[in-house]
Amino acid sequence: PARTWKKMRGQWLLNPENSTFLAWWDMVTALFLGFVAIVAPVQVSFLEARIDWFFFVNCIVDLVFLVDLVLQFFIMYPKQMSYGYVIERDHTNIVMNYLKTWFIVDVVSIIPFDLVALLSEASELERMKMVKVVRLLRLLKLVRVLRASRLFKRFELRMSITYGAFSLLKFFCILLLLGHWLANLWALTLVLVEEGDSLPRWVDDVDVNVNGSQVNLYLTCLYFTSYTITSVGYGDIGPKNMVELVVCTLMIIIAGISWAVVLGQVSGTIANLHQDEQAFRSKMDELNRMMVDKVFRPGMKKSLRSFLISNKSAQRRARHLRAIESLSPGLKGEVLMELNRVWIQKVSFLAAILRDAEGNSNGAVFYAFVVDVSAAMQAGFYAQSEVFGRIQSMYILSRGLVSNASGLHIAGSVWGTDFVLSDIKLFKPCSSFALTYVEVMSITRDEFFSLVEKHKECPELRRKIRWYCGWLAFQRSVLLQAKKARPKNRLSRKTFCAIEAR
Repeated sequence: PARTWKKMRGQWLLNPENSTFLAWWDMVTALFLGFVAIVAPVQVSFLEARIDWFFFVNCIVDLVFLVDLVLQFFIMYPKQMSYGYVIERDHTNIVMNYLKTWFIVDVVSIIPFDLVALLSEASELERMKMVKVVRLLRLLKLVRVLRASRLFKRFELRMSITYGAFSLLKFFCILLLLGHWLANLWALTLVLVEEGDSLPRWVDDVDVNVNGSQVNLYLTCLYFTSYTITSVGYGDIGPKNMVELVVCTLMIIIAGISWAVVLGQVSGTIANLHQDEQAFRSKMDELNRMMVDKVFRPGMKKSLRSFLISNKSAQRRARHLRAIESLSPGLKGEVLMELNRVWIQKVSFLAAILRDAEGNSNGAVFYAFVVDVSAAMQAGFYAQSEVFGRIQSMYILSRGLVSNASGLHIAGSVWGTDFVLSDIKLFKPCSSFALTYVEVMSITRDEFFSLVEKHKECPELRRKIRWYCGWLAFQRSVLLQAKKARPKNRLSRKTFCAIEAR
């Protein structure tokens, strides 16, 4: 029976890494947590405790957090071991871990403080000013924000914005939320020191009519909080009694530390947002200084600047490739195939090998070989009017316009697929002319066959490459012999057209 009970309990456990229900529940919890973060301070500072729709909404919120408290007894957690982290699956350990960590805070967060305030009014205990302070304990629900790391881990998988932009958004929300909390805290001083207490209050010196409108009161408090956080300090509003002095001192400490932290983090984030642009400008400055020191002629200066400006995007792609290198072999292969599939389909023997990878016993080797060929491609950059091209090399045009013996090439074009041949006589002319700034990827024959040798455990792959080389060599040999056998006295088309025109 004990083993059966343990098995039944194990079926109810929730794994935070793959539980769909927990992902949705985290979204619900975050929604209610946002409600508490915004509305609870307003209720504490501005609204009297009474049975209305706010009261029932708070009951629903408390019920949601009560359900969340119960769920915590069934949620697995990462446990640190000597060899790393593992997911704790033992229910007893899960319960004990929760009782030792967040249980007390969660219990306090679901205490119905509104009901306590109503009971205090029902007993007519001087309206119990301290009940207002006790109701602040409702904000302990906000402590759960510290546990939002699991929400962020799930969000990371779906996050399409950069960490820099996300950090800016996060700090902006923190700043707004901090201003909102401190504004409500400053308004709370009017509750702690009432008008009938015969003590001066900060509101007495305010020209705006705040007593008749809670909106005006909140905006005035927000105004005071805003210039306190930003250290502007106009001085038109200030503490008038000891309670306000204590609260104001607390606000200054919180605001000063928070503003310094947020300002430092935001400055660092903004500085790192455009690293590509900063690196480019630094390189351009160095180039300009060199050209001034060496007294380059104006034409060369313009050419160098033009090349460097055009090459900016290539530097970003180089950083992208370094990011790909940090992936696992499987993911790296998927990314490389996604990036290079277009030109791979234009290389007949690579496209054939990739097709044969499906449903073949050696399919994994074929796929890995094509991935290795994609990874071995070397980037090259050429300025306008520059001539380039090496024999026994295959080229893929990434950007620009290129002209050579085989025609005009645009981005995505491939030439030099005969690089696998060994007889130089069978090659087509490889010299190319850059009509614009050009970015290409290339691989040499030696690099290609070193990859073939790397996969020598698959004889079928070597046979396919050998067959393609033999068939291509046969075709080129036939064309070469046909050119040699062409009559020497045959008129060229240009000459024939000139004679005909006469």
